[in-house]
Amino acid sequence: MRPAELRAKIKGVINIMPTPFNADGSLDKEGLRKNARFLVERFRGEDAVIVTTGSTSEFYAMSDEECKTVARIVVEEVNHELPVIVGSARAGTEPTIEMSKYAQEIGADGVMIVLPYYHIPSREGLYRHYKRIAESIDIGIMIYDNPFTSKLWIDPDLMQKLSKIDNIIACKENTTDMGQFYSMLKKVSPEDMIIVTGLSELYYSFLWIWGCRGFISSTISNFSPELALNVYKAGAAGDIKKLRESVDRLMPFNELMAKIGKRRGPLPTILSPATTPVEHPIYIALTKQAMNLVGLAGGYPRDPMDRLTEEEVDELKVALKEMGLAS
Repeated sequence: MRPAELRAKIKGVINIMPTPFNADGSLDKEGLRKNARFLVERFRGEDAVIVTTGSTSEFYAMSDEECKTVARIVVEEVNHELPVIVGSARAGTEPTIEMSKYAQEIGADGVMIVLPYYHIPSREGLYRHYKRIAESIDIGIMIYDNPFTSKLWIDPDLMQKLSKIDNIIACKENTTDMGQFYSMLKKVSPEDMIIVTGLSELYYSFLWIWGCRGFISSTISNFSPELALNVYKAGAAGDIKKLRESVDRLMPFNELMAKIGKRRGPLPTILSPATTPVEHPIYIALTKQAMNLVGLAGGYPRDPMDRLTEEEVDELKVALKEMGLAS
């Protein structure tokens, strides 16, 4: 898929797939295939994109060979029925180029690249990083502008400059500041780059009115694609009543995620609490357990991320029942 074609398809639900691991930490390859087929079936004919080896996929907890295996399996199972974007970011430019080339070789439609996440580069260093990666591949690039994990943020002026590079065609924007997001949308032409919110259904419900075309879903859509699609379709139609109802239906899961996250706090971080999601230690385990409960292969997270206790699994069962996903 050419970058311009991918840019046109960046809308709706951009689903980040978790990677299923067995209780002993080994990769559940057949479970991954099952999950990919489930998403293809539920998203077929809808505005949706599949992303693998991103943060929710626990790319940081896998070897490069494991990441390559996961990416290849997902590309094979989706089989061009939906666009597939592969997370290929590493802390340095050279290894990111290597992983991005691999994604292109196996037939991925694009790559997602979070900002360098160890040393803090200059603005020119950031530009050079993405420009070199873009010049090394022919497929589209989605920038993952995530201050939570990278301690960096690409401002609207720099994003506009990056958007002029032909195959940088999208941005997963994780700012929690509505004013910053609005400034980004105004500064960057949608003919160059599509900007979606990386902060799920709830943030989309605020941002659609400004022209946000979609959202990243790393939790709900993995065990109930329909609930995520309901939010998107209501926003796209401008149906505020349906949008509020659709978001409200997700709240038992989201509220439980915040509740469990707070039990594990305060987090050992020097960052401002405003930029540190309290749900971070537990959102992957909660999503995976929800997948397990609806018959998918969620598996377990790898260390250092937390697993759920038996009591928390029981709480999740109640939340899923309130959402109409369990009897």
